[in-house]
Amino acid sequence: MMRFSPECVPCLLNRVIYEMELVAPDRVQEAVEESLHILSAEFPKGVNSAVLATRVHEAAYRISSSDDPYADIKRRSDAVAEQVFPRAMDFVERSEDRLRAAVKCAIAGNVLDFGIDVGFDRPEDLGLKFDKLIAEGLAIDDLEAAKGLMRKASSVVYLFDNCGESVFDRLLVREIRDLGPKVIGVVKGAPILTDVTREDAERAHLDECFDQLLSTGVFAVGVDVSRMPQELRSALDEADLIVSKGMANFESLSDERLGPVLYLLRAKCGPVAHCIGAKRNDNVAKLVGRTDHQI
Repeated sequence: MMRFSPECVPCLLNRVIYEMELVAPDRVQEAVEESLHILSAEFPKGVNSAVLATRVHEAAYRISSSDDPYADIKRRSDAVAEQVFPRAMDFVERSEDRLRAAVKCAIAGNVLDFGIDVGFDRPEDLGLKFDKLIAEGLAIDDLEAAKGLMRKASSVVYLFDNCGESVFDRLLVREIRDLGPKVIGVVKGAPILTDVTREDAERAHLDECFDQLLSTGVFAVGVDVSRMPQELRSALDEADLIVSKGMANFESLSDERLGPVLYLLRAKCGPVAHCIGAKRNDNVAKLVGRTDHQI
């Protein structure tokens, strides 16, 4: 289970400062004060990290008077990813194991995450580091087992993470669909951080890659299972496999009995790395079954 830890406190506060400076720099102190009030009240209760982060960001967005502080960064991330995309597609098409190559590209895009210490200050840095990122291996590699599930599956649900990263997801979705199942994409119900919304998905032509596109329905870090639309709940329950991109989706689902789930992410912080059984900055493709899902 992914609980909010002491290490999460400075990370979350730095993220709040970052997003406030993007759209309302004169209200940074007010947002930090409100964040500290929320943390002091909720942290001792052992709340799931994604749930508490949602409450903090909800307050920060309200104070900023912005519905989407990251709107410009999301568009820039998509533009940079489109420039790099031909290199990613060539890498996949030349590979003997196209699924694994597509996973490496999809995880490489997971570095497009801002306001936290991941070594990327701006989206444009991706082009300089992409080849190095896809050359890295997978510290946890459950892809053979996941591929077996994909071959037998009728439906796969694919949970998006960040913009930019989602451009490379197109390659992975193509490989999954080539194995036989229909694939249902899931976007965020409202702008939250740099995560993909329906509007973002249409801009990046993601809606053309899926058999169906659903929404989480609400403003939430990751997926709030308690508040999701029934249509999404049914899709998750009926899916033969859930592919979950990024740390926030992992954090929010780590308490839930869903699955099997293939988590694809770069472990960008210590608490997530520890919870998933990796080291910080490891690339992870971890398959978790329904019966053993609580990590």
